[in-house]
Order: sequence, then structure tokens, then C-alpha cells
Amino acid sequence: AKALHLPEELIEEVRQEFTDMTQRLADCGPDFRIHLANAIFADNSVDVPNDYCDLVETAYDGAVKQVDFKKDPNGARAVINAWVEEKTKCKVTDIIESGKIDSRTSLLLVNAMYFTGFWDSHFNPQYTALRPFHETKDKTSMVEMMYQRKNYKTSCCDKLEVDALEMPFVGKKLSMVILRPQKIDGLDRLEKKLTPELLASLLKSLGEDHDVEIYLPKFKLEHTSSFKGTLESLGLQDLFSDRADLSGVSKTPGVRVTGVEHKAVVEVDEDGVEGLFLTPLIMMCYAGVSFNYNVNRPFMFLIRSCDPDVILYIGSVRRF
Repeated sequence: AKALHLPEELIEEVRQEFTDMTQRLADCGPDFRIHLANAIFADNSVDVPNDYCDLVETAYDGAVKQVDFKKDPNGARAVINAWVEEKTKCKVTDIIESGKIDSRTSLLLVNAMYFTGFWDSHFNPQYTALRPFHETKDKTSMVEMMYQRKNYKTSCCDKLEVDALEMPFVGKKLSMVILRPQKIDGLDRLEKKLTPELLASLLKSLGEDHDVEIYLPKFKLEHTSSFKGTLESLGLQDLFSDRADLSGVSKTPGVRVTGVEHKAVVEVDEDGVEGLFLTPLIMMCYAGVSFNYNVNRPFMFLIRSCDPDVILYIGSVRRF
């Protein structure tokens, strides 16, 4: 709370907001699956009281697990990886890589997420073909590019030099937003310029539907991050040092967080994110001029929820 500059009187309110958010995400409907794996893994020597375990479970949809870091770090690693695999239906694997933990580990925070959703308008796989993707101005790869013509919300931002397109999932409670730089080499500039305020403004400007011909590459991303350095840069240095005061977590002396590990997996194909069903061939006829949205260069994407208004994933695709 101190690192977040959060007043004591707001802590319970924030916890309740987080609980409500995860519950609303879980209730998005049968066409979505959001698999969360949040846990604190503590060494057997660390005494974690039951009331704290209950708080983690009820407020943060997480768990506190005891493992034997000191005597069997490799066995502890296997236990952690197996638990995450089970929680994410075997979609997130090896979140703790070999060498990440040792006998000095006392507390390890783990977070993984896997999302399954189906496009409101599926891409027909018979239209998928190899098309050029310009990784740089000088390097082009042939990748599997999906195609469809449909009405989608679009927007642009000259300040960010980006064109945005929103593709809803079934039920339209969640969507994927593609941020395509206007120049082939524009992704680095977009990532540097993008702020929460500019992103919010861009998303708000996604207005009326337009007739769009979209070419979108199939892709799968797996990204593992250790957030220790990030959290330290935000002011949480003591959490990972001997100065850590984790008396609210455990009365065992000398306890500190050893690491914070996160892994996200995103797979996009004709059916959606981690698609499972094929779509029959449907011929459609259109008249008039359409907007061509060819995602043939490095781009950003995000998966967002309308209620609650939250971004679940954000990432970039640079190469194949």
C-alpha cells in the first residue's frame, strides 16, 4: 500500500474492486475462458497464517502453497510448474525455468493467465494464405495471413502515427484491438509514445462501424517475465532485501520475496484466440468501397473487456 501511495482507508475498497472485477470477468459467458493462476509459494520453513491464506483466496482469487525450496529446489520447481499447468489447462507450461530458484528462495510470487475466446465474426480458413509481412524495411517474410471483409470500428491517431481496429469476440463483452503503425518501422516509436492517456483517447475514438477488408497474420506469443526489476524501479526495493517487513504475511523472521514470475500465452487464428472450431465456407457479396486494413508490419495488440473496463493483455508482434 505504501509503495502504491494507497491510503489505509482505501485498501479494503481496492480489494473489493479487484474481487468484483475478477468475478465479472469470470461471468462473461460460456464462450470465454479466462484461466488465472495466482499464487504465493512459500518454503516449508515459512509460517503463513490461515487468515492471510484466506485473504489471498477470497480477495485475489489466489492461493498460498508450501514447497521445499531449501532441501529440494528442483522438486519445488516441478510442483510450481505442474500447479500452473493444471490451473491453465496445460496451456501455460514451464513458468519457472531451470535455474530460476535455489535453496535460498523463501517466497515466490507466480502469475499466469490464459484466455480463450471466439471471434464474433470468424475468419474463413479457406481464405488464409501466405502473404508478405515486412519485419523491417529490408526484411520480408511470408506468413499465414487471414482475410475477411466485415464492418469493424476503426480509428486513427496522427500523434501516435497509428491506425486502430477493434474486433469483438462473441457476445461483444471483450474484444481485440489492433494498433497498426502507419509506417513499417513505426512500432518502436509507437511503444515509446504510447501513454495511458493517449491509449484511452484512442480507444474512446473507436466509433461507428466501417466496411473493412482486414488481413491479419495468425500468431502465437509466449512471454515470460520476471517482475523483480520492474517492481524495484517502482519503489519496492525493500520487498526483495533483508529490510523487507512481511510481518503481515508471516511471523517467520528474515522472510523476503525472492522473485515475481509472470507468463502470458496468446494464440490467434481463424476462430479467435486459441480457436477450436472451424467455420464453413460462406460466400458474401459487397458493393462499394471498403477500407483496407493490412496488418503486414510489426504491430501492437490488446485484449480488452468492456465491463469491467480493463485491459487483459497488451503486446507486440515483430517477427515470425
